[in-house]
Amino acid sequence: MSPEQKKVEALLALGRNEEAVALADRLPGQDTPSVEFLRVRGRALRAAGRVFDAEASFREALALQPGDPRLLADLATTLLGQRRIKDAMPYAREAVALRPDVAAYHCLRGVVAEALGNETEAEEAMMAARELAPQDAEAHTVYGYHALRLLRVDAAERAFADALAIHPDRAEALRGLARCAVARGDWPSARTRWLDALSADPRQRDRELAPALVLGHPLLAPVRAAARVPIAVSVALAVAGTALFFLYPRAPGAVAMTVMFFALAAVGPLARSGLARTARGESS
Repeated sequence: MSPEQKKVEALLALGRNEEAVALADRLPGQDTPSVEFLRVRGRALRAAGRVFDAEASFREALALQPGDPRLLADLATTLLGQRRIKDAMPYAREAVALRPDVAAYHCLRGVVAEALGNETEAEEAMMAARELAPQDAEAHTVYGYHALRLLRVDAAERAFADALAIHPDRAEALRGLARCAVARGDWPSARTRWLDALSADPRQRDRELAPALVLGHPLLAPVRAAARVPIAVSVALAVAGTALFFLYPRAPGAVAMTVMFFALAAVGPLARSGLARTARGESS
């Protein structure tokens, strides 16, 4: 790899995608492009969102060097980005067949399999990636989201914790733990984890976690506590208020107690309704 190509890779690693594309367009060797030139250019184009140009670059490179697992994986990733999932799978599987020792290729196959709804293959591939590279935070993070989508919250939390043990500031893993907390209804923990994730990478966006900043705020602790009042208690209070009203319809004290019972009965449902509306992003 030439120094210029290495600089393109470095810019991509820093997230400076437009600069990487601009430099890739000026790389020497445009007239007679080498495989490495085409691969680096394809990666830069993909990072900049030009996925169809990236696909063309990877296909041209594969024509020069068929069976290169890196190019196969790059092409599969690019097709996945185009949502051409069925087209991506053969390339992902071929990359794994050629280099079964590379965890990233297993991980890619798992992601494609999950997108196709093949949970068995996805689980097998992602677990293989974790076993091959137990010190790879990416493999644990990808598996964590896979488990979370299947509502296996305990497994997801363990996977994200494994990722953070390797890379404590990994934003995706922190965000994953925030999502696990949402799945458990633990809004204070969700808020804390989401703030940690945003601190690690302020560029993140997640509509599912946006309500956590409000619902997990310490000032809403009384509302969260009210929302935990069992429905049976609310019903019992409403029944008690109704009975009191009919038994002592003219007693001033009884009227006051009836109003109080109904008010207490409404606290739990109103709190739950308010939290649910906020979680859905609705206005109150």
